Amino acid sequence: VDGVVRFVVTSTPHGKVQFRLVVSDGRVAEMLVGRDGEAEATVTWKYADAVAQFRGDLDPDVAYMTGRCKVEDAYARYVFDLRTVFGGPAWADLLADLAARTEF
Repeated sequence: VDGVVRFVVTSTPHGKVQFRLVVSDGRVAEMLVGRDGEAEATVTWKYADAVAQFRGDLDPDVAYMTGRCKVEDAYARYVFDLRTVFGGPAWADLLADLAARTEF
């Protein structure tokens, strides 16, 4: 799986934060900070929900179904292809490490 997903987190202590994750061969290959550049899908979270998701306290599928995150542009491409990268054990380990080193 290859592609690019833009994530937007609103209402952070620093305002709106945007970054893109570049997926190559089914793994996150690069993170690019900022809004510039192409993306196949854009996923938007409010800060509190993004924190809960990154900590593992909020399932992203439940968040989408309850309106706590929004997917724009290539919804099917994100959900059926790119999202699988963000649901695997390597991604879970990365998030756990990030959460342990982050002050929310």
